[in-house]
Amino acid sequence: MLSPRKNSLALLCLLLACCQKVDLTTGPDTDGTGEASAQTVTIVGTGEGTMERPYTPSDIRSASLSGDEAVWVIGYLVGSARRTMSAAEFSIDASNESNILLSSDSLCTDTAHCIPVELSSDKWRKSLSLPTNTIHFRRCLLVKGIPSAYLNRKGLRSVSAGLWMDGFDITTVAPQEWEHASI
Repeated sequence: MLSPRKNSLALLCLLLACCQKVDLTTGPDTDGTGEASAQTVTIVGTGEGTMERPYTPSDIRSASLSGDEAVWVIGYLVGSARRTMSAAEFSIDASNESNILLSSDSLCTDTAHCIPVELSSDKWRKSLSLPTNTIHFRRCLLVKGIPSAYLNRKGLRSVSAGLWMDGFDITTVAPQEWEHASI
């Protein structure tokens, strides 16, 4: 039987054998020009709020909110909530376009483990909301926004960028090993 560390290393080797560096289309106007742009992202860890070391939803839930500087957060699109977190829907059939719920766990159905992300413009509703992106349900998303209270919880507002990280699974590779994986 392999030790947990060797299991992680074997899993990382399998991941690297199956994955290549991928150009990700960031969606409309993430570079401020009005044009869709493509970008290669290398995730090397978590906990700093940068694109390379984004926060997780757990980091946002436990952080003190400054509310003035945008940060990057990586998590899974697991649902949305209409007006309050008690009305959260963890389903591909969710009809609310004004926000999304991100979790560190792709199978999460508990609002205590999610952060709400406000989608205040049509651009972000079309690019990130669950009703218009059902194919991304329970998939990884890297999003940039300002940490602040939203729906009476710690969450993100003023989204300014977002990248779908299809093929990237933050639950199977430990964050300290991300420096060896590029996507």
